Amino acid sequence: MTIALFIGRFQPFHIGHFNVIKKILEAHDSVIIVIGSTQEKETSINPFSADERRKMIELALKEDKITKYKIVYVSDIHNNKEWVSHLERYVEPYGKFDIVYTGSELTKKLFKEAGYKVHWINERINGVSASEIRLRIAKKMVWEHMVPASVSKYIRSINSDERIRRLSEE
Repeated sequence: MTIALFIGRFQPFHIGHFNVIKKILEAHDSVIIVIGSTQEKETSINPFSADERRKMIELALKEDKITKYKIVYVSDIHNNKEWVSHLERYVEPYGKFDIVYTGSELTKKLFKEAGYKVHWINERINGVSASEIRLRIAKKMVWEHMVPASVSKYIRSINSDERIRRLSEE
C-alpha cells in the first residue's frame, strides 16, 4: 500500500488541487493532505482559516465520492532545518508516506534533502492559482469556474468573497 503526501495552503482549494488529488489516487492507495500555515487566517494571502480550508477540501472530495484521504493540519515553524521533522510528527499517526507532492520549491528541496521521493507540481496547476482566484474575487471578476462547485457555494455561504475584498483593501 502506498501513501502520498500532498502539501498546500489551499487558499482557496481549487480545481487544480482537486485534479492533483485525483491523479495521486490513480498512482497511490491513499493521500494525506497537509493543510499548511494553519495558524494563518484573515490576511490578504491567507483569508481562510484552517477549518474553512478543510471544509472546502471535504466538500469537493465528497462531491466526487473520493474517500481515500486524511487531512492533517500543520502550522509553520519558520525553521527550514526542523520543518520536515515537524511535519513528520503531525503526519505520523496517519501512516508512513512514500512520496511527497508539492508545488513549492522550498518544500521540494527540504524533502529531497531528507531523503524523500518528491513529485514536482507546476505552481499554476492546470493554469489555476489560488492567488489569481483571490485577486479575481477581490476585483469582483468571474472566479467560480476555477474552484469545484461545492467550494464556490461554500465560499459564498460564509461571505468569504466579502472578506477577501475587505482584506485586499487593507
